[in-house]
Amino acid sequence: MQEWYRTPLGQALEQVELTAVRDCLTTLFGYHLLSVAPPWQADPLDSSRVQHRVVQTPEAIPGRTGLVSANDVWPVSSDSLDVILLPHVLEFAAEPHQILREAERCLIPEGHLVIVGFNPWGIWGGRSLLTRWRGRLPWCGRFLGVARLRDWLALLGFDTLAVQPLLYRLPVNHAGLLERTRFLDQLEAVNHIPGNAGFLLLARKRVVGMTPIRPRWRPRRRFLSPGVIEPTRRG
Repeated sequence: MQEWYRTPLGQALEQVELTAVRDCLTTLFGYHLLSVAPPWQADPLDSSRVQHRVVQTPEAIPGRTGLVSANDVWPVSSDSLDVILLPHVLEFAAEPHQILREAERCLIPEGHLVIVGFNPWGIWGGRSLLTRWRGRLPWCGRFLGVARLRDWLALLGFDTLAVQPLLYRLPVNHAGLLERTRFLDQLEAVNHIPGNAGFLLLARKRVVGMTPIRPRWRPRRRFLSPGVIEPTRRG
């Protein structure tokens, strides 16, 4: 995916996604934020107000610090994270439910989950269906619709707070054509046309049962599971 994001089409999508993620993260607070396998060249976490920000990847990346772990099993303590960012992780997972279960396990009550995904409907979804057999990214992924994600999240105890559609340009890798169809993004803002390339979904973990009275002081939560060495602090 990192290679695909260097193409003209990937760069057009990245620009829109990073803007949406940064805008979303500025509204979320807490102690610990985990970003799982981000595919972008730039880092949107610089806009977050969360104190401790960590990136987790399935393989070590030269020159970058963070957690190295599989996407579906995290070396993170339960009820320890305030914000989790899942950018295009679910579409390429063998068991997307397991990743969502990990997110539910690791988030504190009222913690927030930010999902960035591809829309299975419209032109982008149509291209995925027609060319999936070729095995090329990102079209070989299993695009998940917002309605399905809402249902899965509700079963896990999440409330979906907002869904933002992203990018309306044609799924073609031609810089000139992408630039000429930029007007489609502005047209959607006025007419709310269907067919967006992707979306950003913001959900919050529901509080189950009665909420105890919290003390005025709050002990520092442990972020990593016992036995895991904590990575170098990010920005």
